[in-house]
Amino acid sequence: MKKQLKQFQLYILMIFFWIVLNGNADLATIISGTIFSVVIIKMTYHIMFELDDNILKLPPIWRFIWFGFIVLISIIKSSISHVIRILKNEQDYVTFDVHLDTKNAVIITLIANAITMTPGTITLDVEDNILKIVGFSRSEKDVRDMVNEILSYQKPFLYRRI
Repeated sequence: MKKQLKQFQLYILMIFFWIVLNGNADLATIISGTIFSVVIIKMTYHIMFELDDNILKLPPIWRFIWFGFIVLISIIKSSISHVIRILKNEQDYVTFDVHLDTKNAVIITLIANAITMTPGTITLDVEDNILKIVGFSRSEKDVRDMVNEILSYQKPFLYRRI
């Protein structure tokens, strides 16, 4: 029963992101999202649900939804500022590293992909929990702001221990 609940939670998460990324929730989108989600769940069943929890530990679904909202807001803000940079013909990019607090490979991969989806930034490399990123920067303050924004991506996945 526990595996079925985890499968259902993963399905809900996948269909949620499918609808958000497609931009509409019509019947065709939901059907195609359901088909792809079920196929992906079936293809990854052994890794996701049968191997030891230490191999792949996923946080609760609500943390992924929180992460999605943080990334969506970041993409909107970055899109607006990137359009302004294009109009001003500003083209100063810099490479920098971001040290994440998490060691979870799934979370690190999610954050690296979110960075690449954000206009003006690209993840070049990932080594352990260190991301090498190229992004638009006119000053050290711009780099600090980008690092702080990227570090906020991991906030939903960092647990407080009492």
